Amino acid sequence: MSLINWFTEPYDSEFMQRALAAAVLVGIVAPVVGVWIVLRRLAYLGDAMSHSLLAGVAGAYLMGWSITGGALVAGLVMAGLVGALAAHPRLREDAVIGVVGTGLFALGVVLVSARRGSIQIDLEDFLLGQITTVNEADLLTNLLLAVAVVILVAWFFTDLRHATFDPMHAALSGIRVGPLGLGLLAVLAMSIVISLQTVGLLMSVSMLVNPAVTARLITTRVTTMTLAAVTSGITAAAVGLTASYHLSTPPGATVALVAVTMLSVVTLLTLPHRRHTHPAHVPA
Repeated sequence: MSLINWFTEPYDSEFMQRALAAAVLVGIVAPVVGVWIVLRRLAYLGDAMSHSLLAGVAGAYLMGWSITGGALVAGLVMAGLVGALAAHPRLREDAVIGVVGTGLFALGVVLVSARRGSIQIDLEDFLLGQITTVNEADLLTNLLLAVAVVILVAWFFTDLRHATFDPMHAALSGIRVGPLGLGLLAVLAMSIVISLQTVGLLMSVSMLVNPAVTARLITTRVTTMTLAAVTSGITAAAVGLTASYHLSTPPGATVALVAVTMLSVVTLLTLPHRRHTHPAHVPA
């Protein structure tokens, strides 16, 4: 089998074409947000928020709502709670993330366990994703969320850059650093919701962090870093999904492993140059 056939054969069927489209959306959106998560050293927040969405999914089942809508509500609730509690002068942000994230995840587990007969949730599907079951309605929802995330990040790109590298000067310049941080939490929630059926919630963190870290090793310019992260994310999504088809492995986990492999390769390739470079960011 030629390399071209290896890539094209899985996509003769419509369900795999939809799966590829869904995977590519995650490969775009997750790195766009992930760059800022990595630069702000908030990778733990992505992990905590992915777990917290279980409460929204379980609640949506009980109320008869959309699963995607329930997950989005849970993510926005966590964003609001983290933003509100982190404003307390005696509370550190990492502690607040841990408290809110584990609390919402625990609530989700309790709802699923207590109403086992009412909530038909397969936790393995929830955590690992079911990309091959994505339908056209799911794709449309994810596309709308993806467009909203990309537009928001692009619109506030300059403010995010200033608030990330010099928040004090940004505040003095009139940038509303606090609300901007809450907005970043909101788009993080939206990006994880897009990953819900695709790579799953546990693997969504990998797509948020790995492409962004890979790009960080290549460049220090934020604009270039974002483009490199998106390229890495799309590549991991396409190669991982194709490999999972041929190897009969879970798609979400395979995509995540490809992303980790790409990061490992770039780390080895850039290792000899690190001693000659400076860690400072060049905001552009």
